[in-house]
Amino acid sequence: MRLPNLLLIAVSLLAGCTSQQREPGVPPADDGGSRTHVSDVADDSASLDQMLEQDDFDLPRALLLFSEEYYPEFSGTRHDVDIKAKLARFDEYARQLRTELRKDKSPRQRVRTLVDFVHIKLGLRFDQNDARGENPENLFFDRVLQRRFGYCVTLSLAYLVFGQAAGLDVAGMRIPAHFVVQFKDTESNGQPYKVILETTDFGDTRDETWYWAEHRFSATSVENRVYLTPLSDREIFGTLYNNLAGVTFVRGNTQLAIERYNRALELAPNNAESMYNRSVLQHTLHNDREALKDLNEAIRLDPNFVLAMIARAGLLWEAGEREPARADLANAKRLRKDWPQPWMLEGMFAYESGQLDEARTAFLKALEIDPKYNSAHLALAELERRAGNDEAARKHEEAAGVKH
Repeated sequence: MRLPNLLLIAVSLLAGCTSQQREPGVPPADDGGSRTHVSDVADDSASLDQMLEQDDFDLPRALLLFSEEYYPEFSGTRHDVDIKAKLARFDEYARQLRTELRKDKSPRQRVRTLVDFVHIKLGLRFDQNDARGENPENLFFDRVLQRRFGYCVTLSLAYLVFGQAAGLDVAGMRIPAHFVVQFKDTESNGQPYKVILETTDFGDTRDETWYWAEHRFSATSVENRVYLTPLSDREIFGTLYNNLAGVTFVRGNTQLAIERYNRALELAPNNAESMYNRSVLQHTLHNDREALKDLNEAIRLDPNFVLAMIARAGLLWEAGEREPARADLANAKRLRKDWPQPWMLEGMFAYESGQLDEARTAFLKALEIDPKYNSAHLALAELERRAGNDEAARKHEEAAGVKH
C-alpha cells in the first residue's frame, strides 16, 4: 500500500456544492420556458474576459457567454446561444416576478414568492444524481434552465439573476463545499431582516448559526472573506471556474484543470477550496512543493480547513516530516470527530510504519463512523492479505464492490 495512492482516496476535490436537501416531494413545474433578468449593463459587445476584469457586470449575459464558450467541450457539438433572445426571455420572467412581489407586504412573503418562482414557476430542483458535481450539464446556466436540474451554484444563480432584476437584495455566498443565497430586507417596523436560502432544499431558510455549527469553519475564514460573505459577480465566476476545473479533471485533462483553477483564483484569490483542489492535482503531477504552498495558504485563510489539514499531513509524511504530519492529523481528528478521513489517514500512517494492529483499529474506526466508506474497506483488504487473512480480505473487497 503506497501512501500517495491512498492519499487521493482519503481526500477528494471540492466542487463547491454539497446538497443540504431533505427528502421532500419534488414540486411540479408549471411552465416550459427559461427565466428572465433585466440587465443594468448596457455594453453588449464586451467579451467574457473583458467582463471578468470588473467586480460586477451583466451577470446573466456573462453566464450565457460562459456556456457558449465552454459547453461544447463537454457536449462535442457547437453551442451557439441566442443571447439576445434569451436575455429578452429573462427580462420577461423578471417582470412577472416583480408583479408577484407587489402583492407581498413582508420580507417573509417576498422570500416565499422568490422561492416559488424558482422552484415552481421554473421547476428547478437539485440533481441528486450528481452528488460529486461531476456532470457538466449542472454547471451551465442555460442548460440548467432547460433541463430544470442543477446544483447549488447554478440553482443559486437563478435566485440572483431573477431576484436582483426584480429589485430584491440577494447575494451569493460560499459555505464549505457549498453555495447559498443571502436574502436581506427590512421589516415594516424598520428592523433588518436577513436569512440564508438553501437552494438545494427548495429555498428552505436557515440562519448563520446553523452553518457555524454544521461546518465548523473558523472566524478567521469569515474575516478573510472565504465563507459567509456576499460575493461579487467576479468572485461568483471564480466558483464557476473552480467547478469547471473539477469536471475538466474528471474528463482526464489534469494540466488544463490546473490552468482553470489558476483562473478561478485570479477571479477569487481568497477561495481556499480552489487552492485545496489545485493542490490535489499538483500532487498527482508530483509537484508537491506547489501543492504544499497551496495547502499552507488554504489553512491560513481557514485554520479549520480539515480536508486541507489531512492533505498536508499526507504530504508532510511522504516528505519524512513525521511530527508535523501527526500534528495536522491530531488537529483534524479534534475538529471533526465525526469524519472518517482522519482515521483513514491515521491507519495509513500506522500501516506504513508496520503497525498493523494500530492500522486495523484506525480503519475499523473509519468504518464505524461511515459503514459505506469504501476506502477503509480497500485498505483493510490489503492489510488483511498482508497479515495472511485472505478470507477477511475478500469480505472487505466484496463490501467495497470489488468483483472476484
